Amino acid sequence: MALTALFRLGALCCLAALLLATGCQPKGLPSGDPEGRYGQDYEEEIVEPYTPRDDGIPLSSAELEAFRSVGRIDARLSQEDAEIVELHFKFFVHEHRRTFERYLERGARFLPYIRRIFEERGIPEDIVYLFMVESGGNPNAVSRSGAVGLWQFMPFTGQKYGLARNSWLDERRDPFKATLAAADYLLQLHSMFSNWHLAVAAYNAGEGKIGKALFGTGARDFFELCRLDASLEEKQRLREETRQYVPRLIAVAKIMRNLDRLGFAAPKAEDAWILDTLEVPPGTNLAGLARALGLTWDEFSGMNPAFRRTASPPTATAVAYVEPEKKDRAAHWLASAEARIYADWREYRVRRHDTLAAIGKRHKVSVASLRQANNFTNLPRPGTLILIPGREAPVEPVYDALPAGRSSATASAGKYTVKQGDTLYSLAQAWGTDVDSIRLANRMGSRDTKLSLGQRLSIPGNSRLVPAARRSGTASAEKAFRTADFPAPPRTGYQVRPGDTLYSIARAHKITVAELRAANSLGQRTALKAGQILRIPAKGSPASPGRTSTPAPRPPAQAAKPSARSVVVVSGDTLFSLSRKHNSSVEAIRRANGLGGHVILRPGQTLVIP
Repeated sequence: MALTALFRLGALCCLAALLLATGCQPKGLPSGDPEGRYGQDYEEEIVEPYTPRDDGIPLSSAELEAFRSVGRIDARLSQEDAEIVELHFKFFVHEHRRTFERYLERGARFLPYIRRIFEERGIPEDIVYLFMVESGGNPNAVSRSGAVGLWQFMPFTGQKYGLARNSWLDERRDPFKATLAAADYLLQLHSMFSNWHLAVAAYNAGEGKIGKALFGTGARDFFELCRLDASLEEKQRLREETRQYVPRLIAVAKIMRNLDRLGFAAPKAEDAWILDTLEVPPGTNLAGLARALGLTWDEFSGMNPAFRRTASPPTATAVAYVEPEKKDRAAHWLASAEARIYADWREYRVRRHDTLAAIGKRHKVSVASLRQANNFTNLPRPGTLILIPGREAPVEPVYDALPAGRSSATASAGKYTVKQGDTLYSLAQAWGTDVDSIRLANRMGSRDTKLSLGQRLSIPGNSRLVPAARRSGTASAEKAFRTADFPAPPRTGYQVRPGDTLYSIARAHKITVAELRAANSLGQRTALKAGQILRIPAKGSPASPGRTSTPAPRPPAQAAKPSARSVVVVSGDTLFSLSRKHNSSVEAIRRANGLGGHVILRPGQTLVIP
């Protein structure tokens, strides 16, 4: 999985020539990402290096030969130091081979680029593998201390080396920019200590910590410092993580020099990320850009892990990475009116005693628009940043770029290419999920109802393809929903969205609340439900009783249950609390909604309660 990351950084012209020199750009890639090369890495917490136990298995002759190989950072190890390194070597070669294979698979995307950058700056080859020790090759890796990204930068250090961080972007997650910053930081550390072991230790612990420890012990190198560390006061001693950090890097370097000998599959050149840079204007709809390029959100976000939301910053240009052959298509879409729907949006930090009504009045937007823009039902706690849409019109929410985790319903279970005749409803039926979950998994707004032939979709993580025998009635059920269940209204039908009120719907359609109530046989206290279908009478037409509003259609097995009803999840809801509140059971709710064993409910999500 040897990699070549080709991209031309518009603002960094000198880097462009360097990357183009790799010469590994393929002739063309198919639409979308069928091989999953650009799939999103989910956040995972990095385990700090610790002293592995000796498994008691002696090194084989091939392993011993690999272990005795020597590079720039392990040329003069004492027998005592080598024994510590051997524990880490065995850790990856024996018991945790799969962990190292995963490091190789993920690291293959960036390894050639990192090698080239480090070679250009005169950093030894062995130091390249530090990113594997830091993050295991995951650009979305996080640590308990707040370090993030491929190179695990802390916020202050990342900012010091040019990595922007705000509520829209976190360039510590950008594998290319972070590599440049890491190279600069390592060179700075080497200039301070004139020793690569100490520079690497300082990358982990901080230059101040290592400098004080050297002064306090009089040590001249890393391993001597570890032996004398006990003589320091307790607060000045190195953490165990730092003591094991350099030995683990040396062990990883020995393995990387001997992959074939140790039975690991070497990285392949075709696994490299080959991307070009694209300048996106302020307030760009990134989810729309992904769809325009024929990518799922998982794929686009995988290429662009620095974006924290499905929109670019409203007040600044940003850099996105795209496949070179799709750059012209992207530029054409960015010139369209659809591209910058968030350009006039702004942030607001919730204050104590704020209400949605007060915030809306202050910023001249409706409560419904605030709810839609932020994809919430209730105002979050004080101190939370929310978004203020720039115009009083139907708005699409800005989602977080990353799902909460692999167990989230937004995590992708698979990819699907849209075929002739597919609709969101028919796909929800076929995969045993619901329309809202598919929309959320693909960061689609409520107005995104049309699918394009060949469009790529992420299927929510708890979904499974329903056998044909169980979904044979899908087409007829959908047709029945469109015809028999709902006679054609005088004007049109409207599906209720989270945050809608009778007043906001009536105002949008230029009718009165009374006319809307009469057309749908709604009482004075009838509550609207997300997904509910309302008949919209023609303006000024006599109010005629209509069919009582009905929840959005569900798969036939669910729709056949007369007692089934829809509820909208609010903050704090769990499957258990909903089952008790509605006199149902957790298992029945799971079956009715196609939910897996581990699911996280989202405020605003619509569930069927059997």
